[in-house]
Amino acid sequence: MKFAVLRYLVGGFVVVIAALLIADGDIKGAFKGELKASSAALARFSDADLSAGEKGIVYFAQGDFSALTSDTLKVSAAPWVVLTASLSLSTANGDLERVNPEAVRDIYKSFGFHTPRKFENWPDALANPDLQYPVGQNVGLAKRLLPPTAVTIANIGCPACHSGVVYDESGSPDPDRVWLGAPNTSINLESYSNAIYAALLTYSRDEKQEMLWAAIDKLYPDLAIRERYTLKLIVLPAIRKRIQELETTTGRLLPFKSALPGLTNGLDSLRVKLGLEDQSTVIEHSVFNSIPDLGSRVFRDRFLNTGTYVVPAREAPNTTEPADITQERLQALAGIATFVTIPSMGVTPEVAISHIGDMEDVMLWMKDYRPQSYPRPLDVSLLADGQQVYRDHCSACHGSYDESLEVPALLSFPNTYVDVGTDRRRIELTGADIADAINASIYSPYIQGRAATEYTAPPLAGLWSSAPYLHNGSVPTLQALMYPEMRPAKFRVGGHALDLEKVGIAGDFGSDGVWRYPETHKPWMPSEEVDTTAFGLGNQGHEKEFAPLDDGQKRALLEYLKLL
Repeated sequence: MKFAVLRYLVGGFVVVIAALLIADGDIKGAFKGELKASSAALARFSDADLSAGEKGIVYFAQGDFSALTSDTLKVSAAPWVVLTASLSLSTANGDLERVNPEAVRDIYKSFGFHTPRKFENWPDALANPDLQYPVGQNVGLAKRLLPPTAVTIANIGCPACHSGVVYDESGSPDPDRVWLGAPNTSINLESYSNAIYAALLTYSRDEKQEMLWAAIDKLYPDLAIRERYTLKLIVLPAIRKRIQELETTTGRLLPFKSALPGLTNGLDSLRVKLGLEDQSTVIEHSVFNSIPDLGSRVFRDRFLNTGTYVVPAREAPNTTEPADITQERLQALAGIATFVTIPSMGVTPEVAISHIGDMEDVMLWMKDYRPQSYPRPLDVSLLADGQQVYRDHCSACHGSYDESLEVPALLSFPNTYVDVGTDRRRIELTGADIADAINASIYSPYIQGRAATEYTAPPLAGLWSSAPYLHNGSVPTLQALMYPEMRPAKFRVGGHALDLEKVGIAGDFGSDGVWRYPETHKPWMPSEEVDTTAFGLGNQGHEKEFAPLDDGQKRALLEYLKLL
């Protein structure tokens, strides 16, 4: 007992002296030379003998892309202990009795992060993944002996957006089961960032320190002394300083709106990272991007719905066939995909490039990836007619499939730009300045930037579980897409069930003309309203493509699309 107390006092004294000498409340000064952590969940597979595809799904699910560092703490990562304690207190209105580890999981679930029991499409041959942390939150402990510092760092990962709840035959979501690669149509990064700002604004203040530390002690009773003093003497002073700066400038964590549930704002994040936006003022107009299923994405030559990221030397529209998906192509796609980690995770281009090999493994997994199958028996009498309608009216933009009426395989994808009359705000804001900045960067050998002129037609894999639809998520069902007069001006999204017949978010117009969820459905996380009259959220477009079809053809097409 005496030895333990002495070790605690001596260790604390060493940490205090070191911190005072090198830090003075400045993270940059404290962490001279980058402090790095690795995803704790990934450690389970560090000694496993995995195939490239197995490495791909493991890294996709829990790989950190070197985004858990003292450098990313300055831009997008967060000190997990302080973050969760602050969010817990804020959610509990300062009631320490309600602060506990289970509450942390519920908090993340309320922002649309998944806290499942299992990954439904996890390979049977692999050890079960560590699901201690919310899916899409990579967490690891960074530490070193001299100077004696330690901090648990969290940063967002791929499956925060690219994993979806599993739906049963009634269309009900099961948040305890998650499908990796499906779109997270409930992730609410705007609500999450606003909650972080509000929590840190309150609980980083000097007068709230006692309460904050009480919450930390409840959540992390075994917190090491080295991390305790790092937080107290380095991290918390840096947080207070940054929050005070934000109070006098933007009044929010990010200088732009991060979107609505199931939508993301990669455009503003990229512009900020490229130095094209002033971070001290709020960006007035933002446009959002609907999250796709990852099925068949390896057929694409260009990423994003604007086609902004292009495989070098493949600018002209090129039809992709299965034989084209070679190792060389997957490596090229990996180069583009790692570029996404720069705005999303806050890493440098050099760090992103260093992970192209890991992303190649991810691409190998994506090559064989299949979306969750439609969970209800199909009307087989309609499938052949629906297949023909698709060939005649959809395949020129969305790709051609084989003859199968069970599991159609994509045979060719045109990689074309199209104008179907959808909201053009995203096109207007994706200009040559972005393309020029990308092409002038060290990433130019791996990615070609392109100023947007039209949208790129996507593959339709996993379409039935990907609502809401269009590039900006402005239409709740495929039926409403086919019948424009049925499109609601406002609807809710987040924690929703699916209407498997209309194919999309379950809901309908009430007698008052307002579109609502079914009264019997209780969302598994808070929903929000999509207002299609708002900037960038217009629900027009794709009308003329359905105009030639009669009701029977639309019904047959809807049934066929459930197969993809």
